[in-house]
Amino acid sequence: MAEFSDLMQFCQVAMSVTDMRRTHRWYQSTFGYLPAGGTVFTGDDVSRVQDLPDVNTTAWWMVDQQEFFQLEMFQYSHPSPRVSAGRGPQDIGYAMIGVHVTDFDATLRRLRITGGRPLTLPIGRPGARRLCLRDPEGVLIEIMEDNAPTTTITRPGVPVATRFVTLSVFDLEEARQQWLDAFDLEEDDAGALHHAEHEALWGLRGARRRTSVLRAGDRMIELVQYLDPPPNPRPAGYRISDQGLLNIAMGSRSQSTTERAWERLGRYCGEGNFLDLGGAGAVGYTTDQQGFSIELLAANPAWDDVKGFQPQPSNTAPGP
Repeated sequence: MAEFSDLMQFCQVAMSVTDMRRTHRWYQSTFGYLPAGGTVFTGDDVSRVQDLPDVNTTAWWMVDQQEFFQLEMFQYSHPSPRVSAGRGPQDIGYAMIGVHVTDFDATLRRLRITGGRPLTLPIGRPGARRLCLRDPEGVLIEIMEDNAPTTTITRPGVPVATRFVTLSVFDLEEARQQWLDAFDLEEDDAGALHHAEHEALWGLRGARRRTSVLRAGDRMIELVQYLDPPPNPRPAGYRISDQGLLNIAMGSRSQSTTERAWERLGRYCGEGNFLDLGGAGAVGYTTDQQGFSIELLAANPAWDDVKGFQPQPSNTAPGP
């Protein structure tokens, strides 16, 4: 088995938000994520990598209890993000984030304070309860009381761990082959993450779907093809800067490992754009055949404190 540094990990969830301060504060107050600094992205290199015109955006990062994982929030001043409205969890795109919380009841109490509105009552037996809600930007979040075995806990005092992301895809087999081949992932039992009764949590009771669950390090990528209700495509003119989940990043501590994965992913994606960051690592964005933006990241651990993989005081992030 390869060393951890040589594996491609699911290491980041990125989202485009319309109110950075509100959303960042909500994730801290509700779940206990920690601020991890931020930066401003602008200029030709950023526009080329993200394939967006004249990018000017602020990014803030957050970390949970796990090593080499972050939430990344972008607030774009250009291009202006379009506000998402009326899209369901079955519609094509990055659909949902799943988080494990160490104290389910304490999380429910915090939700009442921070204004989170669960879509239903919790379901499941004590110790394995589940609940869904939307964050202030409309992103669907599943809260899980149970947790898969985790080997990379480095902040045991942090009460939250990001466990999975769900992609609603047009073609399950095509997506499955791409993710398995490009990143050498392991396939889990599709029933290990969700069962039919869980559809009620996000308002799709009785839905029919086909699923593949892929393990990427300690986190999972859930690929779902909805048969009923049928999914809607992305809105015409969609850009990754539009409000909502933007992409996920697959990353490694080894730049050569990331570059090899970039080459394999190229069999399934457009040309994409890859940028060497010198001693800090490298980053690339590409779009697959079903329209999903995917980021690849080589992250030198010596730069973790300035690249958002270590907690930082809130005042180290530039204002949006």
